[in-house]
Amino acid sequence: MFTKIIVFDLGNVIFKFDLMKFIKAYIQRIPDHKITDFNELIPTYSEFAYSYEKGNISSFDFYDTLAKRTQYLGTYNEFVFQWNNIFEPVPETIELIAVLASKYKLAILSNTNELHFDYLKDRYPEAFALFNDFFLSYKMHLRKPEDEIYQHVIRRYNVLPSEIFFIDDMEENIKAAKKNGINACLFTKTYELTKKLKEEKVLI
Repeated sequence: MFTKIIVFDLGNVIFKFDLMKFIKAYIQRIPDHKITDFNELIPTYSEFAYSYEKGNISSFDFYDTLAKRTQYLGTYNEFVFQWNNIFEPVPETIELIAVLASKYKLAILSNTNELHFDYLKDRYPEAFALFNDFFLSYKMHLRKPEDEIYQHVIRRYNVLPSEIFFIDDMEENIKAAKKNGINACLFTKTYELTKKLKEEKVLI
């Protein structure tokens, strides 16, 4: 079966990120900055962050709730800078995407939030211009590895699931994609992805 659509995850595929960089900067602006584990500082942080990724909480409410729970002393703008200042592009992946963009429809399927996505799209417009569609958790109110987010992608293109090739750095997301019939590959390094794409007869 030939590939018609190629779908990329965003974080740690197109852009590397280091959440500890945010946590270290954030903790310097709270009274007790000895704690380095957000889940210790805020026992429900992961659940709260997932809710933000699903668009159930506004960006300001996300900041405001964190600030109140931790006695954070920074302004909203300071928080936004710290929250976003964690990314670096993966140049070799972006170069590969630029080659693929001339031959295939490309999309991003990402568990992300409003602040991160807007920041990346504004800072790296050339990279985002290579993509036809964006399936974003905070706009869809869904997160990988929920089945419905993959089904939404399949319905959007009206192709066989096996004609979609999906790239993600999380094993659980790859397993879920495959369960929904999508051809999927775990991302480790760009050269490994290039090798896999060639095996799948993708034109590079």
